[in-house]
Amino acid sequence: MGFRVLVVNTHSKLSYKNNYLCFKSAERVESIHLSEIDMLVLETTDIAITTMLLAKLARQNTCVIFCDEKRLPSAQFVPFYGRHDSSLTLKNQIAWSEEKKAAATFEILRQKIFNQSLFLDAHGFCEKADAVRCLLGDLALYDPTNREGHAARIFFNTLYGNNFSRDEVSEINAALDYGYTMIMSVFAREIVKCGCITQLGINHHNQFNPFNLASDLMEPFRVLVDEIVYENRKKYFDAIKWRLFEIFDTTYVFGGANMFMNNIVGKYVKSCIAYLGDESSELPVFRYGV
Repeated sequence: MGFRVLVVNTHSKLSYKNNYLCFKSAERVESIHLSEIDMLVLETTDIAITTMLLAKLARQNTCVIFCDEKRLPSAQFVPFYGRHDSSLTLKNQIAWSEEKKAAATFEILRQKIFNQSLFLDAHGFCEKADAVRCLLGDLALYDPTNREGHAARIFFNTLYGNNFSRDEVSEINAALDYGYTMIMSVFAREIVKCGCITQLGINHHNQFNPFNLASDLMEPFRVLVDEIVYENRKKYFDAIKWRLFEIFDTTYVFGGANMFMNNIVGKYVKSCIAYLGDESSELPVFRYGV
């Protein structure tokens, strides 16, 4: 697996030569070995890229994110096949039981809400943290009373004020969306590497969302984006955006060890898919700030 997040944001051409990504602009020429690249972000539409390079990046399972004319993530390049027995794993994915999907959804939402409470505690909002934790007592399978939504409202209104809405156009929401999209892309990549498809979710079932399963599994990790955006909330979007890439250069505790984000996601996704496929009796746990 690569270890570099490569962001291209200038008029340039990207091509392939001898296992290297070749970058060429009016100012300079540079080559980077494909094995070093974990994520490639094409931040401007003013980039030419060869199909040979895309084919090689797909073989490397490199996460490639395309941005629109506003430099916001708009698409992801995902290979069709992540492993040799993808047909079998897809058949198993379709056969996941409703009982297992419901139990996995419950645990994932529980982790997300609990991480929000830990975040509020860590930033001095202890009373609000208790209010969020109280919602866990009413959390039920598939969350029929929308405890997740109530927790999110308390969480964001505590951080950004009672008038804040996730639907409004703002620097904060743009940064949150940017960060969440990057994390979702990493989850989508790992899901494909496990031989599954991202369209079939366990809780998200939006027919227009090609990444339903990634949207499901990433929920406990949203707090990592929340942390950076909150700490830089007084800055403009462009400044916050560059800080968000720190997520991939920071180590977090998972399974009793310090690990980089991408390695954690790989293990987390594999464990979730093993649980859903009746190959494991436990779901992984990711805790904020542990």
